[in-house]
Amino acid sequence: MKVVVICNSDSLAFPAINSLIKHGWLAGVGILARSSKKLLGPLLNAGIQQENIILLTKEKWECDMQTWLQGTNPDMVWVFGFPWLIPPSILALPAGGFLNFHFGNLPRYKGADPIFWQLKNGEETATLVVHRMTSMIDDGPILMSQELNTIRGENYGLFCQRLGLMASGLVQSLVDNYLNKSFMEVEQPGGQVAYFKKPGPKTLEINWEEQSADEIECLVNASNPKYDGASTYLRNAEIRILETSPAEITLENNLRPDPGTIVYADSLYGLIVACRESRFLKINVVHTQEGYFSGGKLFSMGVQAGEKFINLN
Repeated sequence: MKVVVICNSDSLAFPAINSLIKHGWLAGVGILARSSKKLLGPLLNAGIQQENIILLTKEKWECDMQTWLQGTNPDMVWVFGFPWLIPPSILALPAGGFLNFHFGNLPRYKGADPIFWQLKNGEETATLVVHRMTSMIDDGPILMSQELNTIRGENYGLFCQRLGLMASGLVQSLVDNYLNKSFMEVEQPGGQVAYFKKPGPKTLEINWEEQSADEIECLVNASNPKYDGASTYLRNAEIRILETSPAEITLENNLRPDPGTIVYADSLYGLIVACRESRFLKINVVHTQEGYFSGGKLFSMGVQAGEKFINLN
């Protein structure tokens, strides 16, 4: 049994890669050349030989991948995040085809970075779908799927670790189903299909007036660490908020400050900010041009109650 893995993520793919190594099923790994600084060292440390790792460039990845697969002759190719459409001529090379590990419900979360979008949208569960790849984006029949509950306050990085471990738990079943010719392929459900793009700067901005406290917390968690937090401005300088938590506070005279207003600040508890519907968030960790700080550190640097986070646009 020989499996080739193509990946652009360490936390999502490496647990499955390690499982394949353990069973003696890994035939090689393909990574994007632009991600080699992050991925190549850990792959070599895992015991994979340099000659069994291919670096794929945007300019000639199709030719290189085809030549590599013809030489490796794997039974299956497993994909964990790949940005370019693979043509049918390459998809047809392995007998077991290309299987894509898509970390989002299909067809509801087609497209780029479904983990971000599921966390941002406050989904109570995220879905890992293993489907047979076609030449269309996130298309093809579903071979296996599994759900994982989200945890309140969990950020993108921590959730990726848990999803990667869940994916590794499917390795044995996927290989057994291939060897026994027992894959049950199910067509993706019909209905409305949404294609999500990689989040841009506008998506990562906090809108204090329109977003609820829960929506802001979900955006912050979904943005940490991959997108360096959710963006807002204080004193016309950008601040990336990396961690928040709900806060309970009683204001004098039943004041209802504008959303984004800092209603409490000290060195011990840090900053507490007003949100819509008379709810509040505690600012735990931020990133500024000067570095990473706690809310309490921001107070020590001069940030005071009464100041306001704003959107410049």
